[in-house]
This record gives sequence, structure tokens and C-alpha cells, in this order.
Amino acid sequence: MESEEKSLRDKATSGLIWSAFERFGQQGCAFVIQIILARLLAPEEFGLIAMVAVFIAISNVLIDAGFGRAIIQRKNLTDIDASSVFYFNLIISVLLAALLCYWAPYISAFYDAVELTEIVRYLSVGLVFSGLGAVHKAKLSREMKFKRLFVVSFPATVIAGVLGVILAINGAGVWALVAQSLLMKLVMVVALWLMTGWRPLWAFDINCIKEMFPYGSRLALSGLLDTTFSNIYVLVIGKAFTPLEVGLFQRARSFQQLPVQNLQAILGRVTFPLFSKIQDDPVRMKSGMRKAIQILSLFVFCGMALLAGIAEPMVITFIGDKWLPCVPYLQALCVVGAMYPIHAMNLNLLASVGRSDLFLRLEVIKKLLIIINILITFRIGIQAMIYGMMVTSILSLLINTHYTKRLIDYSLFEQVKDVFRNILIAAAVLMIASMPSFLIHLNELGDLFLRVGLGALVFVLGIRFLEESLKSEMRVICGRIPYGNVIISLVI
Repeated sequence: MESEEKSLRDKATSGLIWSAFERFGQQGCAFVIQIILARLLAPEEFGLIAMVAVFIAISNVLIDAGFGRAIIQRKNLTDIDASSVFYFNLIISVLLAALLCYWAPYISAFYDAVELTEIVRYLSVGLVFSGLGAVHKAKLSREMKFKRLFVVSFPATVIAGVLGVILAINGAGVWALVAQSLLMKLVMVVALWLMTGWRPLWAFDINCIKEMFPYGSRLALSGLLDTTFSNIYVLVIGKAFTPLEVGLFQRARSFQQLPVQNLQAILGRVTFPLFSKIQDDPVRMKSGMRKAIQILSLFVFCGMALLAGIAEPMVITFIGDKWLPCVPYLQALCVVGAMYPIHAMNLNLLASVGRSDLFLRLEVIKKLLIIINILITFRIGIQAMIYGMMVTSILSLLINTHYTKRLIDYSLFEQVKDVFRNILIAAAVLMIASMPSFLIHLNELGDLFLRVGLGALVFVLGIRFLEESLKSEMRVICGRIPYGNVIISLVI
């Protein structure tokens, strides 16, 4: 039992580190490229892509149909299982690409933007690339080979980003973003096939699909709801306002989502296969989940607090004055983003133990809350919609933790208690990071560096007040990173 525990811990630690490299390597590079493109292109051009992105994102969920997570969760996976899912995904991706091409004029008419027709049709080609690589990516995640995912995703992001920047410099406008998206998907699918070495058999077993369908379909429907409603604000803003407003909202959300979704995805991609392996041991699952939430919330709370504090000088320095109206959106979204990883960890638990029925039930309830929020706030304005998102996020947390209490006896009260110290540290970071411009006069770059430095200093001081068990976990993780021991010895 001890050797098994050590093996799982080693896999989790190694997976955590390489997942971090993969996520932050790819997303960090993508972030830099987006900053360059934001300087070269207008907010309206980003708004046009954001309007279409909701339909592409929904299609990607339908392509996977929950089978990617079913592959990870399945105790005994055969080549027949994987091959059957591969052909299923590929057929669905081709059908959805064809449907999007047909629906393109109607999407354009919905937004009253004629240029969207061709944009939708070109982006739909990327769906076929997604279908070709979905199983390969799931197999790497199942085996926790995140180092290989890093090798796949990072070069694809760089190559596609360089093309996008070159096209933008040469006046391609919105088509620079279209070409970037398509090339990244193409390079990734080629790299996945080369990196995994796995090839589908010339075989298809409908019984394999039927076996995984109940679990996968509920997760797919949950994912469909989640993706639709996470993009529904863009859909509503695109319909009720202008592409400019869509671009500003989407830019604010992209700044907010970079730290939040990546930190959550790193731990989520590691904890899902890990929890799936110990799904019959609620004591170990509770212990693992507590540590995951405590560590994740520390970085997310403080990251969101720092981001809110530096929002104005960061936007002016990175992407220019033309994006300044997105600052209030970004600051309000940081409050919403701080709660997102805790939601995700509670839902991840349900998926790990095979309770996709409860997962779906909770998603339906929470999406009803979002609809109520939109109906109440969209006529008032975008800022009001974001404040409504804060309220629905709090209510959703109450709902999410109900079943966590039933399954592993980890209640909302315990979760709040576990992260309360992190909330205090984040509040201190926000207060300090918001002060410099009121105290001394600096240019935007100097103000930005001072705020980041002071916020980081408060964060480092706050780590010293953590429990020794969490410090030990952080030492183990950092010990696997080059020079990590040096860094952690300076911080703790």
C-alpha cells in the first residue's frame, strides 16, 4: 500500500509540474502573441472572432461527446475502445463542420455582420483537426504524460502565433486571427500523432461506444451547458451591443482567464486521473482534495487580487489606451474568477467517482441561475451583467459543495475554513497593489512594476503563515523543478 501511495504521489507531482509547463508554456506564449496582435488589430476585429468562438467551442464539446474523459476514467482501456471512439469523434467532427458551413449565413444574420459568413466557414475546418487528435490527447492525459503534451502544444502555439503576427503586420486584419487558429490546430494534430505513436485499428465496436455513452454523454451534456453558458455573455453582448463592446469584454475576460483556467486545468488534469484511481477510497480522496483546494486557492485568490490591482497600468502598458474601457470589466471579473477553481474541483470529484448524473444535474440548475441573471441585467449594461455573475457564482458554490459533503464528507464550511487564510492574504495583496498610483507619480510602466513587486512581496510573506503540511507539499513540487529548491528556500 505504501509503495502504491508513493507511486501515485510521484506520478501526481511529476504530472503537476509538466502540466504546468504545458499549460503556462502554451498559454504564456499565446498571451504574448495576443498582446502583440492586440496592438496591431482593432478591438472590433477581436470582437468578430469572439462572436464566432462560441459556436466553435460548442462544436468541440459535441465532437468529444464526453468520450475523452470516459477514456481517462475507464479502468481497463483496450485499443478497440480507443479506436471506436476515434472514428466516432471523426464522423461527428465532419458532420459539425458541414453544418457550420451551412449555418454560416444565419449566424451572420443573427449578429447583423456580413463578414462573419466566411469567417465561420474557414474556422469550421479546424473542427476536423480537433476530431483527429481528441483520442491521442486523452490517452496522453490518461497516462499522465504531460511532458509530451508540452512538446506538442508549445511549438504549435509559437508557429501559429508567428504566422498571425506576420499577417497582421501586412494588413490581413481579422484573417490573421483565423489563420492563426487553423494552423495551430493543424500543427497540434500532426504532433499528437507523431508523439503518441498510437494509430487507430481498422475496427469499430458499437458496444464500446454504448458502454461509455451513459457516462460520456452526461459529461458531454454538462460540458455543452457549461461551454454554452460560459460563452452566452459574448452571445448576448454581440447581439445587444457592438463588436467593439464584445472585443473589450472578451479582452478583459482573456486577461482574467489566463491565470485562473490554467491553474485549475493543471490541477484538474492531474487530480482527475489520480482521483479516478482512488475513487473507492473516500478518505484518501478527501485528503487529496483538501490539499488541492488549499494550494490552488492560494495562487488563484492572490493572482486575481494582484490582477485587479494592476489592471489599469497593465492594460495601458501592454495593449494601449484604446483598450482602457475594458479595465472595469477586468476588475469585476477577477472576483468571479477567484471562485471558479473551487467550483471546478468539486465538480471534478463527481466526474472522478463516475457520478456524471449528479454532475449534469448540478450544471442544469446552475445554468438556470445564469439565465435569470442575464434576463435581469442585460438591459442595464455589461457591468451589471458581471455583478450578476458574482451573485450566481456564490449561489453555484453552495450547490456544488452539497454532493461533495455527501460523497467524501467535505462540506462548504470546511472548504471555506481551509481557504480563509488565503482570502486574507489575497485581500492584503489587493490593498497593497492598488496603492502606488495614489502615493507617488510614476509613468505606467514604473507604476506597473512597483505594484507587481509590492503585491508579490505580500504574497511571499503570506506563504510563511501557511500550515507546515502545505509548505511540505510545495517543497516536494518545487523540488522537481530546476532550481526549485533554491526558489522555495527563499520564499518559505
